[in-house]
Formats: sequence, structure tokens, C-alpha cells
Amino acid sequence: MVMEKKNEQIHPDQWLKDLPVQSEEIGFKAEEMILCDKCQRKSPPTRLKCFYCGADLKVSYDQTQFLKPSFRKLEDWEKGFNLVYLPKDAPVDEVKAAKLLNLEREDATRLFSAKKVLPLARLESQTEAEVLVNRLHEIGIDCKIVLDELLKIETLPRRLRGIDFYEDKLILILFNADEVAEIPLNDINLIVVGTLFERKIEAVESMKKKDEKKVLESAEISSDETVIDIYSTQDNLGYRIEPKGFDFSCLGAEKSLLAKDNIKTLAEKLRSIVPNAKFDNDYLQIRLELSKVWEVSQRNDSNGLNRSMVGKLSRTNITTVSNLIQFTRYSRLLRNLL
Repeated sequence: MVMEKKNEQIHPDQWLKDLPVQSEEIGFKAEEMILCDKCQRKSPPTRLKCFYCGADLKVSYDQTQFLKPSFRKLEDWEKGFNLVYLPKDAPVDEVKAAKLLNLEREDATRLFSAKKVLPLARLESQTEAEVLVNRLHEIGIDCKIVLDELLKIETLPRRLRGIDFYEDKLILILFNADEVAEIPLNDINLIVVGTLFERKIEAVESMKKKDEKKVLESAEISSDETVIDIYSTQDNLGYRIEPKGFDFSCLGAEKSLLAKDNIKTLAEKLRSIVPNAKFDNDYLQIRLELSKVWEVSQRNDSNGLNRSMVGKLSRTNITTVSNLIQFTRYSRLLRNLL
């Protein structure tokens, strides 16, 4: 005789007993929400733009406690807001600083132990930057917000092809232009020495099928050169000396056969004749710390498809890595902090 198994009877609400009890409030209170001036609807206080229409929200001081900076990596062409560290002798709580800045502890230690003016973050909104400045100030870290618009990296320093030294002034001869600039020595307020690096990787790829590629050959070319930026009280863009194409006859008997030696001699000569100007040559020491916020630039180019003698298709891709924009940012930052 086969016994028929009865189905177990479960009360329809029995499963609710095992659910954990939520003791905290989920979401935000009505008074914490932000009213959009444009569409008159309310958005969470964690947002800087309206959830519905995308308009900028007016965030009160009390509501800033909910904001979390996005730390999205901005492109070179985007206009951001840079948080610049102003070092002082007081110790820094690196654990709290690393958490606020979204950094690894080791990176925060290296950054603050350098005791140099350095960018801590580059944010896409002024509100985010102000919130982070206030939070860093609460743990004893002084910062200043410097706008990308002030750094004007889209305009490089004017390149020089020569300098004439006089007792009370410099005559700067511009490169590829029938133009000179006359600057009194007392007006020169900053000299920045750095190094420009560039690496080009050229790779030839065969195009067998639509999604199948094979590198046939590749070549890499690297270069580096010391450069000098000169700024005056009347000029924020500056002038740049590059070894290539510069006339070092201004050094007189101190001129040597090698451009790399001449550029160093010229930097020291400028430093000696304008002792009241700030002289900075820290770039090589802190470029790794700079790269945490201001990454080096990379550009990819292609010369299109080529057909060989036997009818096979190939394409040459060129990848260029350069620190030109990074160094220019650093140089202009120092000028704007004077």
C-alpha cells in the first residue's frame, strides 16, 4: 500500500520571521533633500546635479557632509579644480588623508613626506573641491584650489632662441620670430628647471581578418632634454629655453661643446644674476607624486592602411607618451602661487 505524502502546510507569513530587522533609516529625510531651482523637484544630497533635469544644485554647508568626491580622471582638455598641498612642519594624519583623497597609504606617505607643493586631487566641480579642502583642513592639512583656467596649459611658454645679458635687464630673443622681450632683472620672479621626456612606439600590424591583427615589427624612440622656464611679474605664460635651436653664445667662455652641459650652466647663470627670483629644480624628484594626479599624456595615431607588393594590408600605429603638459602644469602652478 502506497502512502501518499501530505504537503507541509506553511503559513503564508511564516517566512517573514527570519528576516533581519532594519533598525536604521534607509535613504534621506525630507529636510535633507535638495530642491532644484529649475524643475522644482528634490534630489538626494549626495548629488551635485539634479537627478531629473541635470541642473546644478545649490548645496548648503550642512548638506556637504553627504557629498563624496568622484575622483574621476579628467582629460587634459577638461577644466578642473586642483587641490594643491601647502606643506608645513606639523605632522599629517596620513591614514585619514589617504581615505579622504582615495589614495593608497604608501602613496599618501610619499606625497606628504616630500614636503613640496603638490596637487592632491583634480576634481570636476568647485563644490567638490571646496568640500574636500574643508575636510582636509579639519585634520590639519592646508590646501588651495587652483583652477585649470589659471594654468592655461593650452598655451605653451614662448620658446626662446637666444638671450642677451645686461647689467640691469635681459633681452629675450623669441624663436622663429623677429621679436624680442626686454625684462628688467628685478621683474623676474621665477625660474623653473625641469626635464621633458618623450617616447614614441611605432608598430606595424598586418590586417589578416577584421578582428585579427599581428605585429610585424616595432620600433621605439626615446628622448629627454632639460628645459628652463622664465617668468616675470608682468607675465604668467612665461618663456621657455630648450637646448635644441638655442644659441648658447651668451655664455661666452663658459660655453661647452655639449648642449646638455650648456643648459645647466645657463640655469646657474640665471640663478646668480636674479637672486631675488624663486629658483625651482624639484621636478625630477617629485614627478612620480605629480603623476598620481597629473598623469603623463598618451596619444595614439595611425597612418591608415597600406598595401604591400603582394597585396597584403598593414597599418602603422604610433603611440606617443610625453610629460609636456604635466611639466607645464607644474611650472605654471608655481607661478600662480607666488
